[in-house]
Amino acid sequence: MQTASVYAAGRTSVNVTSCFQLNRVCCYTEPSGIAGSGNSPEDVSSISLPVPDLAQLTSPNISHTIRTQVVTIIGDEHRIRAVAAVYFRTIHPWFPILAEGPFYDRLTHILTYTSPDLSLLTLCMVLLGVKPVDHEIPPRMRSLYILLKGFIATLEAIEINSLELLQCRLLLTIFEVGCGMYPAAYISMGANVRAAVALGANEVSKAQLEETFKSPGRADEARRIWRGIVITDRYVSLESNKGPIISKALLSGAVGGNDDFEAFDLTLTPSKPLYHFNKLAQASRILEQVLTHVHDPVQHMEFFNAEAMQILKTLKSFRGTVQDDYNVPHDLCCSAVAISRSALMTILEFGCSLKVSGSESCAAASYELLQDVIGELVNASESFAAQITPADLEVLPVFVVHSVYKAARLLLGVLRDSPKVDSRRAVSVLENVLQCMGTRWVTGERYLDDLKRRKTAS
Repeated sequence: MQTASVYAAGRTSVNVTSCFQLNRVCCYTEPSGIAGSGNSPEDVSSISLPVPDLAQLTSPNISHTIRTQVVTIIGDEHRIRAVAAVYFRTIHPWFPILAEGPFYDRLTHILTYTSPDLSLLTLCMVLLGVKPVDHEIPPRMRSLYILLKGFIATLEAIEINSLELLQCRLLLTIFEVGCGMYPAAYISMGANVRAAVALGANEVSKAQLEETFKSPGRADEARRIWRGIVITDRYVSLESNKGPIISKALLSGAVGGNDDFEAFDLTLTPSKPLYHFNKLAQASRILEQVLTHVHDPVQHMEFFNAEAMQILKTLKSFRGTVQDDYNVPHDLCCSAVAISRSALMTILEFGCSLKVSGSESCAAASYELLQDVIGELVNASESFAAQITPADLEVLPVFVVHSVYKAARLLLGVLRDSPKVDSRRAVSVLENVLQCMGTRWVTGERYLDDLKRRKTAS
């Protein structure tokens, strides 16, 4: 058994090899005497980190440093492939922004040729393979996250902007979302969009993408990354309670919309990750419409109501298309279903809050429908808690957590006195699910903390 190291805030060791050999998500424990992230600053001894001579900050030296970190943290090519295997088993099924075959082809040369962006990508895979310990990301892995954020900025400074670096950016944002790191995730999304546009990855036309990236395979990967960016932007905006970041001028509506030919590719089947990725894109497109409706509403009440009705019809129709074709352990594990639920609860919550003259019937109808939607989710949550296994949680998509929290928050607020739902019991069921999800993604625990604060304040 060999031990790899993370060089950040001092030299510490992380035992990762056995997890990769077993093709499992890593779960790290801290030896006694190592301060966790919960310690106050005065309890943690600080040191001055080594700063390189400015003359040493050259492109070759930076590339060599990143490659050395891969060897130090992960190990040889065999262990790098083991890290990748965990990634492609746990993250790729619900977020296929990498082409698996070409990635492994490029990996053959990772230790012999200078490829800092590809090296960095393997380290991002390490990060996404980490499970929380005591409801927190282990301090060493948080240090690795900080290190990788710095490396991305460094590569940007030496004018590297590639598909691999774009994948690094997006995977780090997924990590931030999974850890409930806000506003970091929201800020990162803005940089991701700009980097993708600068690279030309947002082009809609297949011919344009192939001309830009010089091969059909690279063009396809660019298209996947852009879809991932748009989907994540919409989700991050939802969690941040803001409108979408990506402007319509960048054609974000094309992802998951009627003009997105890929979203309705009939050659794909439910057994393929891209099938579910396309469904997720469609759900995120409806979410974008909801966020725009809520955060940038049309002023004319008649048009506003018509828009709301159309969105509700679209959501109902979409949910019917994904009801039986998800290839996951439970419907709570389906990203497209979860995002459509979050979108539905968001627009209905907004409808309940309308106070303008003439909106009374809309508010009453929204309240009634919201009770039914949350009642359905609570029932699904009970079966989830009874059926889910640790192996299922390893592949849990990060996008499914918000809908559970949203329902619990509404039960503590607008639906507290609901005649249809026992709010106290329902919140307990949802908290149990969040605790379960929190064993994979720290954001589950963050949401639980917020619910506790709301209970205390009420």
